[in-house]
Amino acid sequence: MKLRTLATTGAAALVLLPMAAQAQDAPKIGYINKMGDHPWFVAEVAGAAEAAKEGGAEFVSQDVQFNADLTITTLDTMIGDGVDGIAIVVPDRALGPVVAQRAKEAGVPLIAVDDDIVDGDGKDVPYVGLNAFSIGENVGRELANFYKEAGWAADSVGVVSIEDRKADTCMQRNGGAEKALLENSDLSEGQIIRAAYDNTMVNAIDVMTTTLTANPQYDNWIFYSCNDDGVLGAARAMENSGYPAEQGIGIGIDGSRACDAFGNGRESAFKGTMWLNSANHGRDAVKLLLAAIKDDAEIPKKTYSDPEFITMDNFGDYKGALCQ
Repeated sequence: MKLRTLATTGAAALVLLPMAAQAQDAPKIGYINKMGDHPWFVAEVAGAAEAAKEGGAEFVSQDVQFNADLTITTLDTMIGDGVDGIAIVVPDRALGPVVAQRAKEAGVPLIAVDDDIVDGDGKDVPYVGLNAFSIGENVGRELANFYKEAGWAADSVGVVSIEDRKADTCMQRNGGAEKALLENSDLSEGQIIRAAYDNTMVNAIDVMTTTLTANPQYDNWIFYSCNDDGVLGAARAMENSGYPAEQGIGIGIDGSRACDAFGNGRESAFKGTMWLNSANHGRDAVKLLLAAIKDDAEIPKKTYSDPEFITMDNFGDYKGALCQ
């Protein structure tokens, strides 16, 4: 076949028309995020853009920098420009009813990412993000696995819940960790020491040091918190207090301190972290929107992204993404 030999203007037009139609048929996804210069959202939008490309869709995104007015203006602009689906990280959950109504009126499927929202009737808008309690349960199960491998006698173990009590998400994570640890081990609630902290590593070192001093009856320690700072701070407190690495088991959440904990290759009581890879949120949201647009698939009300468990053993697989 030598289609290129068809040199007339009419023939050329006939060849180009199907291509133009194909381009017009490509779905268009809009992505609105509240803080586009933050690494979390940089990765999230990159994941969304990657999924759109894989799905043959156009992709446009806008950073609204916590500006509610700009959020609504951007939404209206995207709808006016003909997007077929919208994913949004709202700067304020109070915008939910307005955002949902505008999308509904335009007939555009909408997914809330990271922060859940409701419509004007109080019904949940489809959501992609994290389940704080479930993430904590992942931590608790892994803590139980490490505990079993350590072979410690149950009565030798103190359990420390390092708690930021001002943050509901943090308390949900700790609650999930506690539940799963107790369900998967022979440890008891009576062994749990609850230590309030202010979400900083420096304070975690202080509260863990105080806990160690006040509880000399325990030789071994298990601890968890809602983030890496709480757990790495506790691990450093153990080290500063003369405990060897094999007498502590802590697992963090978020992956922000993985490089600090594992980068030097030296074992510590910080045994792992649940990395919350925000790129997965963007990818999941776009894939769900494309399924709704292309296949008329119903968007689930809740889609939770699973964390990725990082330890010293597999840290090399994540180093490039986390240690930049």
